[in-house]
Amino acid sequence: MWPFGKSAKDRLVEALKDQDLTANLGLDVSVAKKTAKISGEVPNERYKNLLTAIANGINGIEGVDLSGITVAAGGDAASAAAGGVMSATQSDLDAPSGRAKAAHNLIKAEPSLADNPIDVLQKGTTVVLRGAVDSAEEHARAQELAASVEGVTGVDVSGLQVIAHAAELNVTDDEGNVVYTVQSGDTLSAIALHYYGSAGRSSYMKIAEANGIENANLIRVGQKLVIPGTTKGPEERLI
Repeated sequence: MWPFGKSAKDRLVEALKDQDLTANLGLDVSVAKKTAKISGEVPNERYKNLLTAIANGINGIEGVDLSGITVAAGGDAASAAAGGVMSATQSDLDAPSGRAKAAHNLIKAEPSLADNPIDVLQKGTTVVLRGAVDSAEEHARAQELAASVEGVTGVDVSGLQVIAHAAELNVTDDEGNVVYTVQSGDTLSAIALHYYGSAGRSSYMKIAEANGIENANLIRVGQKLVIPGTTKGPEERLI
């Protein structure tokens, strides 16, 4: 389940598929150095605002590169010829740049929520929150802040989990993967217990395989490990 075990790229791809206006555009997505690059063709210029808003709502993405986006021939002319008349769905092109951005800014400005891994997205007039918070109180606060944005008619928190120490999981690499830096005394089994609540072979070998470690007994201090498929928050520091 999101957000653990899915990179920023994977979550951005899912977010684009969840939007009716972008689901069938066949856009290419990559994330490097915390910047999302989106390439492909869009019907008109206003789609660029939508793409920027969606990408900026993904935790771990700090910049958006749309240099690979092209606008369909005659797309803007067709919109102008229509006299500015838009369907309810088309009006969503402008909505995310306001409502989702406002909700995202409020959540990130809240001290108790700022470090938690939360994606802030939008479907129509509903703000969608996905990720994890540390407590039921933080869960309620995130929902309250999103609901306070003008024009928001609902907040979907079905994908927002309450997980102890969730903020500790918000350490990501340039591609948005959850990472852990090996410290003195660490073992893969202890790290697995730290994240998965289990020190068994199936847990620590999951980490070993994700990082190309042939000998699970050999890890070094300072080594950065990608933590795949995490479903629980880390326990208290074991060492």
